[in-house]
Amino acid sequence: MLKQYRQMRKKLPKPVQTWLTKAPYTFSVLPRVAQDPPKAQRTFPGSARGALLFSADFELAWAYRYSKTCNDPLGMAQRTRDNFPALLKLFETYDIPVTWATVGHLFLRSCNRVDHDWMRRIPHFDDHWRFTSGDWFDHDPGTDWKRDPHWYAPDLLEAIFASPVDHEIGCHSFSHMDFSDRNCPPEVADDEIKACVETAREWGIELKSMVFPGGTYGNVEILKKHGFTNYRRKSQCVLHYPYIDEMGLVVSPSKGLGDNEFGWSHDYMIKNLCSHIDKAIKTRTCVHFWFHPDIDSWFLATIMPSLLRYAASRRESGDLWIATMADCADYMLKKD
Repeated sequence: MLKQYRQMRKKLPKPVQTWLTKAPYTFSVLPRVAQDPPKAQRTFPGSARGALLFSADFELAWAYRYSKTCNDPLGMAQRTRDNFPALLKLFETYDIPVTWATVGHLFLRSCNRVDHDWMRRIPHFDDHWRFTSGDWFDHDPGTDWKRDPHWYAPDLLEAIFASPVDHEIGCHSFSHMDFSDRNCPPEVADDEIKACVETAREWGIELKSMVFPGGTYGNVEILKKHGFTNYRRKSQCVLHYPYIDEMGLVVSPSKGLGDNEFGWSHDYMIKNLCSHIDKAIKTRTCVHFWFHPDIDSWFLATIMPSLLRYAASRRESGDLWIATMADCADYMLKKD
């Protein structure tokens, strides 16, 4: 039903579309708030009444090579590289940590194609992405980060480590894999996570947080096996108190940033996003904003600074706890 509604809405004049997308917020239908657990049981560190997480899908060209909508993987990867200094500086300005959900191959300074031959391969599929021929690693240049900086990113990881903000490095699979149970056999998911864990360990990193590529949720038992504590997942309720799933992992639903397909004004966009923070505080829930580092220049330059400034002000007033995904999971697991 929702898909049909969106298709019908796209056929309407742009001003009407814009009004329709604002209406659910005007009448407080959105953002939806999950009702469990009871409000009295929703606590956060200190006296904070709400929580805020930021995570970034750090993937460069790996994300787009099988995309049905993007024909320029290298261009999108370059936009990430172009944005990176400004993003780090912005989060430093407001001392706000990010969970950088990193594709494992980006940890490498160099590789040969045969280095990944031990990893079992995903079968061909046509679903979220289209992978219907060849080998999953066909696009891997098998060179190094200086010759092919869109497929490796040790320099950007070093920039994150050099930041005075206590960021987290999370996992986004080794090769931006479809992780759904439908398309990804458990043994393939196991090899992907094993490769990530081993590669991150060489940098002194212990991975705890998972962001599924393209929202392709699945193979959660593999995360548990490799010592992960939490993951991000889509939900109809954007505002949600983080919960513990049947595997004992903490789940935090999320909302994407950086897309202005509805043609909202600068002022309305800022008002809308800040209202998510306000409602999280009011309802004692968490808002988890995620974004791609290749976020468009308009959002990066004019929206993100105002959003971070407002978040920092609510933290300073004692109302808001801002944390990484791993810190949030640690709190939830110790709390229970």
